[in-house]
Amino acid sequence: MNVGIVGAGKVGYALALAFYNKNINISGIYSKSSKSALELNKKISADLPNDIIKTVKRSEIVFLSVSDNSIRSVAEEIASKVSKKYIENKVFFHLSGALTSDELKPLKDLGGHTASLHPAQTFASKEDGWKKLYNIYFGFEGCNISKEYAKTIVEGFNGTMVCIEKEDKTLYHAAACIISNYTVTLSYIASEILNGLGFGKEAAGKVFLPLIKGTVENLESRGVLDSITGPIERGDDKIIAKHIEKIKSFDKDILNIYKMLGQRTLKMVQEKGILEKEKEMKLTEVLNVN
Repeated sequence: MNVGIVGAGKVGYALALAFYNKNINISGIYSKSSKSALELNKKISADLPNDIIKTVKRSEIVFLSVSDNSIRSVAEEIASKVSKKYIENKVFFHLSGALTSDELKPLKDLGGHTASLHPAQTFASKEDGWKKLYNIYFGFEGCNISKEYAKTIVEGFNGTMVCIEKEDKTLYHAAACIISNYTVTLSYIASEILNGLGFGKEAAGKVFLPLIKGTVENLESRGVLDSITGPIERGDDKIIAKHIEKIKSFDKDILNIYKMLGQRTLKMVQEKGILEKEKEMKLTEVLNVN
């Protein structure tokens, strides 16, 4: 495969390095930032021109690794600048979890095979990001021809591909944001509470990291429902009541978050069927207190 990368940000950088390390030919690189394109060229020992037209011409598969807001405009740019004969029968992927392959319609109209292929992963670092492409799930939505190429790519990363309907992409991405972005937000909220108790900033940000890691390990080995621990799982309504009392005087917004998550956790415990009805009722009452 000859693979072209349009966009040399964190994910484009990760893809290029991952393909390079698998001896897959990187046939083109284009970035709005010539500095980023040059940096990536050096990483893969290449001297490719920072040219979107040449990147598409030389490639069988092109990844548009650009921001969600830019996918349609970049597709339009390619469609307007590159001759139809260099677009038709080629495969074009974008990497958005939220948007569908419809964003690539200008390329589809010229005979390109289009799809979205979303790595369910977070990329915070350019240097090690390529390692995070392995052993993960990829959300796919697109045409059947691009699907076969996607399967080959995902299998090369020892990954698992899940197919998503167009109308489900937004909810799929919302779920990804909840588990990734809002885990960070919850960590920030916990740090705020610890800061209020006099913890230093560094300690407040790190004290619960082993707890988070342990929870992730439980999720991997035990699944979601069997990973529930804590006072709701034990039926300790008096502890929950004390939490609510203290948080209410600390920050009412955090209290609302605590109660909402507590109510959802109680539903999970009810699904497990491990608590006596009396304890369930007491917890329900405590979590609904204004």
